[in-house]
Amino acid sequence: MNDCRRLLRRASPLLLGVAGSLSLARGAGAQLPAATLPLSNTEDARTLAKGTLRLRALNAWTRIDEVYDAAADSTHPLHPLGQAFSRSAIGVRELPSLLQAQNAMRTLTGDPNLQLNLGQTIATADSRIVTTPFTLEYGVTNRLTLGVTVPVVQTHTTLFIELNPRSRIPSRLNVRSPANVGPNPVLGNATVQSANQALMVSLGQARSALQSFVAGCQSSGSYSAQAVAQATQLIAQTANDSSAIMTLYGIDGQASPFAPLGPTQTTIASNLTALQNTINGLIGSSFAFTAPAGANGIAALQQLQQLATALPGIGYDSLGSPDRIGIGDVEVSAALKLLDSFTDSTRNVAFRTLLRGVVRLPTGQTSFGLVPFEVGTGTHQTGGDLGVVFDARLSRRLMTTLAAQYTAYFTNATIFRVPNSDYGLFPLVPAVPGTWREGNALQLEATPRIQLTNDFSFHGAYAMRHQGAPTYTAADASTPPVFDATTEQRVGLGFAYSTVNRNSAGRNSFPFEVFFTHLETIAASGGLTPKFRRDQLEFRIYYRLFRPGR
Repeated sequence: MNDCRRLLRRASPLLLGVAGSLSLARGAGAQLPAATLPLSNTEDARTLAKGTLRLRALNAWTRIDEVYDAAADSTHPLHPLGQAFSRSAIGVRELPSLLQAQNAMRTLTGDPNLQLNLGQTIATADSRIVTTPFTLEYGVTNRLTLGVTVPVVQTHTTLFIELNPRSRIPSRLNVRSPANVGPNPVLGNATVQSANQALMVSLGQARSALQSFVAGCQSSGSYSAQAVAQATQLIAQTANDSSAIMTLYGIDGQASPFAPLGPTQTTIASNLTALQNTINGLIGSSFAFTAPAGANGIAALQQLQQLATALPGIGYDSLGSPDRIGIGDVEVSAALKLLDSFTDSTRNVAFRTLLRGVVRLPTGQTSFGLVPFEVGTGTHQTGGDLGVVFDARLSRRLMTTLAAQYTAYFTNATIFRVPNSDYGLFPLVPAVPGTWREGNALQLEATPRIQLTNDFSFHGAYAMRHQGAPTYTAADASTPPVFDATTEQRVGLGFAYSTVNRNSAGRNSFPFEVFFTHLETIAASGGLTPKFRRDQLEFRIYYRLFRPGR
């Protein structure tokens, strides 16, 4: 028996992985992707004058408490982020590690369709991401500007989980209770351990007596074939029940963390009594099979925490609220002016265009995979952007900026835990390390502006981002997770204050700009997409190192 249990424990990672890959449909509730969301509507088509420095400090406050479902959901609706951990029933589909306990319950109840039910969970989740990129740019020539951006990223998710909240669970354990298992009383209870051991001894003795009965009948030469067949069947049943009782109820700390309660426990006790009576009636014995102790109550968050943090096992650090802070992916950029008719002040209609390239370094950190709903500070992948920014002045008061940018990723990032398809939280399985590469992306932006005064303007904001499907690989994963490309649309409003024009005219010795933009996701399609609300506040300070001719 002990050898069998050790073999099952060694094989459990493979069993859990297979069960997890097959158990849940896509789009059943997901947490956030591993990387922070990229910024948008922050660039225009200006390059710096030769010898000019520009310091940019931007704060972007992003809140996410809803997600658009994955593509498997035809209506693609919004759902609360916490729904990823909200379930009306927690069973083997969500926790494949409970599969052996469920099989044992089916054996002891005689119900091959019985579903282990730990109860229901209620969860809320609210993620906040604060991105603070500091950018230093320098005008090498009037047409070429070089820059370096160092982002500081802080992520936090406020997570609240309840398992079997009291307001929703009947006070008495009866057929209305959603749970059919609870904490196993054998753990740390010598009296229960002794009682379970006594039952195992009784079952073993009954099996030996049945074997002796069969042997005696066969050796005597005159026996009832029906009685021998029944005894043989009872030998197999006592063996199966003994194994199931050891797996489910146990006699020590290696037992299942959960034991039956309510009608399920009653059925098991009745079946053991029936087995006892059948054996005694057949061979004239007086065995007593006292049912092992069932759970005294339903499970709560403490038991779910213990299951989720078990090693070996699922291996989460906790089911708490994750925090991260660190450097994101550092960027080195170059902007080359292609054309500029803004220098002609006599024209109301003018255009300027620049080509912008970015090399992104793998200095950020992905999600560690140790806490659900954790968001990393970056992709930790080498990547690059190539884009065009176009400014059009349509009249003295009206202007717009259009931008297009393509982002490619060239390297993979090593991750501790390969996610489920579409970042589904369930099934909760042991961590499988692997690699991740973010999908390439195309982002289009439009920022129309109305100039109210020489210094003050209002602007709108629109962005469309098409993100290719990420790819994950793992040597120990039999089936890689499946993802879809996503398309997201954002809109927003904002204002800007600038003294640059006054400084250029010699009326101000301190040129600076302030930009504020509020953005929200209004639509999404494809795979899982967070709906975010973001406030961006940016300061730009200019300093001329030397004047022309010096």
